[in-house]
Amino acid sequence: MGHIRPEGTRRRRRARGVGTVGAVGAVGALVAGTLVALAPTGAGADPGAASRVTGAIGTPDGFAAVPGWGQDGTTGGAGGETVTVSDADAFLEAIAHKGPLIIEVEGTIDLPGPMHQVTSDKTIVGLGADAGLTGGGLNIGLPGDDAVTEPPADAVHNVIVQNLTFDDWADDAINVQMFSHHVWIDHNTFVGGYDGAADVKRGSSFVTISWNHSTHGKNMLLGASAANGPQDSGRLNATYHHNFFDGTVERNPWARFGDPVHVYNNYFLDSSKYGVRSSSDAGILAEGNYFQGVGEPFQLSGGGGTSGSLVSRDNCFADSGEPAAGGTVAPIPYAYDVEPCEDVPATVTAGAGAGNTGAATGARATPGQAQDGPIGWASQNGGTTGGAGGRTVTVTEGDTLAELLESDEPLTLRVDGVLTMPDGMNDVASDKTVIGVGTDSGLRGAGLKVSEAGNVIIRNLNFADWDDDAITVQEGSTNVWIDHNFFASGGDGSVDVKSGSDYVTVSWNHSTHDKNMLLGHSDGNADEDAGHLRVTYHHNWFDGSAERNPRVRYGNPVHVFNNYLDNNEIYGIASTEDAGVLVEANYFENVPAPTHVGYQDSGPGDLVERDNVYIGSGTPETTGTGVLPLPYAYTPDPATDVPDLVTAGAGPQPTL
Repeated sequence: MGHIRPEGTRRRRRARGVGTVGAVGAVGALVAGTLVALAPTGAGADPGAASRVTGAIGTPDGFAAVPGWGQDGTTGGAGGETVTVSDADAFLEAIAHKGPLIIEVEGTIDLPGPMHQVTSDKTIVGLGADAGLTGGGLNIGLPGDDAVTEPPADAVHNVIVQNLTFDDWADDAINVQMFSHHVWIDHNTFVGGYDGAADVKRGSSFVTISWNHSTHGKNMLLGASAANGPQDSGRLNATYHHNFFDGTVERNPWARFGDPVHVYNNYFLDSSKYGVRSSSDAGILAEGNYFQGVGEPFQLSGGGGTSGSLVSRDNCFADSGEPAAGGTVAPIPYAYDVEPCEDVPATVTAGAGAGNTGAATGARATPGQAQDGPIGWASQNGGTTGGAGGRTVTVTEGDTLAELLESDEPLTLRVDGVLTMPDGMNDVASDKTVIGVGTDSGLRGAGLKVSEAGNVIIRNLNFADWDDDAITVQEGSTNVWIDHNFFASGGDGSVDVKSGSDYVTVSWNHSTHDKNMLLGHSDGNADEDAGHLRVTYHHNWFDGSAERNPRVRYGNPVHVFNNYLDNNEIYGIASTEDAGVLVEANYFENVPAPTHVGYQDSGPGDLVERDNVYIGSGTPETTGTGVLPLPYAYTPDPATDVPDLVTAGAGPQPTL
C-alpha cells in the first residue's frame, strides 16, 4: 500500500468522552459534550425498545446511540410489524406508514425520482446481498423551511437504513434534514448518482453513518450551507466510522457547524480533491483512519464561510499529502473502540457495504446464542454454510451416521443420543452440518475426519474416549466451523488442523483434554502448510487442558481471542516455525507459561499479545511484528468478562 506515515501511537484504544448526557426525554443541543435542554418534542419510539427486535443486524453506536431530543437511542421499527416489499408501490406505501414498521426490501426496486419521504420509527433493510433502490432516493425529514430554527415536535426520528445498494439516484441517495434525529445508515453501497450519497443538514443530529461503501464523487455533506447557522449551530452531531470511501472525489464528509463530528476508522482510497473538510466553525475529530493516495487528507476551509477545526490523531497516510489540522473540538460523549489505523484497509474492505452485515457488524457472540454463521476465518473464502439447502436427517445409530457423512449431497445431520461409530475415525464429506440434539448427544470411542473436504460444520456434540483425534481437519480441507462442542478426553488431539487446511473457526468449545489443539503437525511440512493453516480460536474454555491451546506451526495470521485458559499446567499457546499468532483479550488463570515463542525442537514464530489478563500466571513470551493483518471484522469482549461469558456459554447448548 505504499509508504505509511503513522501519526502518533497506533494501538487499540478504549476511549470515553468526558461530556455528560441529559436525561431521556429532554430536548437539547450537544455543546461541549453536554446536552443543553431546549423544548419538548413529540414522543418517539419506546425508549425501552433497545431490548426488542429492530429488524436490523447489530445495534447502532456513536451519536445514533446517544439519548436526546426525546429519543433513547435508535431502534427503528422495533415493536412494529415486518413487511417484505419487492416493487415501488409497496415500498412507498410502507415508508409512508404511520407508526413503527420493519421494511424488508427484496431485490432491486426502481423508484420514480427524485426523493421519497420516510416517516419516523422505520427500519429499512435489504434482504441478502442484492437488494437496493435505483432512480429515487430517501428523504428523512420535513420539507426545508428557513424560518424554523428549533426542533419541531413532528421532526422525523428513529430511522435505520441498512444493507441496500443505491444507484442512479436523481437527487440524493439519502437526505436527512429539518432536525431529523437518531438515524443510523449502515452497511449500504452507494454506486453513483446525481448529488450526495448521504447528506445530513438543516439542524439534524444524532446520526451514525457506518460500514458503507461509496464510489460516488460528491459523497457525504454535513451541513447544507455556510448561511445556515441559525438551524445548524450546536447541532449536526454525527459519527462516521468504518466506511470505505473508494475513489470518492470529495465530502468524506464535508462538515459545517457540527461540533463534535467524529470520523474514525474509515478507509480513504484515491480521493482526488480531498478527504475530510471542516468549515463554518465545525469541529471534527479524525482518528484511526487510513488515507491512501489522497492528495489533501484534510481541509480547514472551503465553500465560503469561516474555517473549521480538526483534530487529527493516530491516522495513517500512505502516498498522501500533508494533513492540515488545527483548533479544538468538543469532547465525544460516548464510549468507542478505535482499531489501529494500519488494520483499517483489511477490516473495512472485508466488511463495508451491502451484503456484509454478517461479516462486519462486530456483534459480540452471546453465550448459548444460535449464530447464523461463524466469526473469523471460516467466514472468509465464500463463508461456511455446511449442509444448508439439503435435507435434514435425525440419526440415532452410528452406522447410519457414518453412511450419511460420506454421501455426496448437502445434509444437516442431527445426532440424537450418544452414538458408537463403526470406525475409529469417520470421514466427513463436503457440505455437511453435524449437530447434536440437546446437551447430551455425541460420539463415544470415535472421531470425525474432515479430509480433502470443504464447507463442514460440527456443532453441539460431546466427544469422549476417542482413540485417535476427536476431530481432524487435514489434506487441504477448507471452510470448517467447529463450535459449541465438549471434549472430555481421548487418545490424541481434541481438534487438530493440519496438512494445508485453511479457513477454519474453532469457537465456544469446552475442553478438558490434555493434548488439546494442534495447528500444523510437523516442523518439516512447510511446503504444504506455509500460506495456509489460517484459523480463528475464540470463546473456548481450555479447562485444565495441559498444552496446545493451540500449538501453531506456519499459519499466519492465526487469531486467538476471548478464550479462557484455566489451569493449563504445561503452557497455554505456542507460536513456532514461522507462524504468526495474534493473542488478544484472553484470560489466563494459573497458567505458568501463558505463551511460548518456539517450543521444544520447533523454531520460533511471531506472537503479538494485546489486552490479555494474567492471574496467577507467568510472563508471556512475545516476539516479532510479523503477524499479518486480519481480513475480517470482529469485536472482542473485554478480557475481564471472559471467564463469566465462556463458562456460561461454551460447550453444547439446549438449542442452537
